[in-house]
Amino acid sequence: MNTIPTRSILEVVRDGAGRWDTRSIDLELGKRGAHIETGILADLRHLADQQLIREDDTEPRGTGPRWHLTELGAAWLDHGTSSGSS
Repeated sequence: MNTIPTRSILEVVRDGAGRWDTRSIDLELGKRGAHIETGILADLRHLADQQLIREDDTEPRGTGPRWHLTELGAAWLDHGTSSGSS
């Protein structure tokens, strides 16, 4: 897996709003300065295992599945923002 902060991945998934496939998320993370050594799929699946994001396996799949932020993922992002702004 890569050493990309969870917050960065969740923000990209949120900003993609379910429209971005795995490759699009990979490219967007690179644009935002993330250092990606290997494919991002393992990182995304790890966050899905933690139920912070979910995979959309409906067609069209593009280059990998599309990803959506879950309510838990959104709460995780909101909590981090709230505690950081105090």
